[in-house]
Amino acid sequence: MTDDLTLGASTVTDTEKTKWARGPLIIAFAFPIVFVVLALLALGYGLYKSKETAAPVAVAESPKDAEIARLTAELNALKSQPAPLPVEAPATATPAPAPVYGDPNLAARLTERMDRLEANQRLLVQAAASATAAAGLQQAAKGSQPFLSELADVEKSLTDTSLIAPLRPLAQKGVPSEVSLAIEFPAYAARAQTAAKSTADDSFLGRIGNALNGLISVRRVDGTAKGTDNLLLQAQGRLDEGDLAGALAVLATLPKPAQDALAPWLTKARNRLLVDTTTRRITVDALSRLSQANYSTVNTGTAL
Repeated sequence: MTDDLTLGASTVTDTEKTKWARGPLIIAFAFPIVFVVLALLALGYGLYKSKETAAPVAVAESPKDAEIARLTAELNALKSQPAPLPVEAPATATPAPAPVYGDPNLAARLTERMDRLEANQRLLVQAAASATAAAGLQQAAKGSQPFLSELADVEKSLTDTSLIAPLRPLAQKGVPSEVSLAIEFPAYAARAQTAAKSTADDSFLGRIGNALNGLISVRRVDGTAKGTDNLLLQAQGRLDEGDLAGALAVLATLPKPAQDALAPWLTKARNRLLVDTTTRRITVDALSRLSQANYSTVNTGTAL
């Protein structure tokens, strides 16, 4: 009997223990389910509130839709009306008068004037280039150095090259300057004086006299010189004054023996005179063309 009671009490105790052991397990499963249910309820509530908030917006925009519909209806009504007829100008209206020019040939005259201006401008540029080249040639040819490149520049601007043809052989080597010729003249003048005093006597005494004349040459410088001595002094004076042409004119009156003695110097002096005369003429012609071109351009620009 006691054993039965003990067995029964033990069974009851095990049952209760089993119940208490299942309680925490049930609670552990119940909490997630409850959490999920609450989350679903919160989500449903949020959607419900969103619909309630959006409803007034739709209601608030409905007047705009009505206004748009009204304006659209008015626009369609205007389009359906007939187009207005064009207003005709009064029959008494006079047309605007066409512009009338006082000179019907004015346009042609202006065109012709422009053509003249352009042509004169080209001539002016060419004349200026020619004058510059001519001045360069004259300056280069004054010295004793070659001036072939300066001569080529002038030749480009000339229509007639016959003027500078004599200068080509001289430009390659150059021509002694007037200063060089004046320095060389006294030595050649002494030879000319000796040659003028020499005689054609082939005797012994004549040959001795000619030899002495070749060794000793005395020139008078006191103003009383006559004949060859006088002419040589005059030529020396012209050279000192820078008058090469005058000196050559005086020396041309010397006796032939004196001129033969002066032949090398005379050749160089004549070449120098040719170079100076030709380059001076080229420069003057170029400056004259420049002046005419400038005058034509100014007059064309100031008159119709």
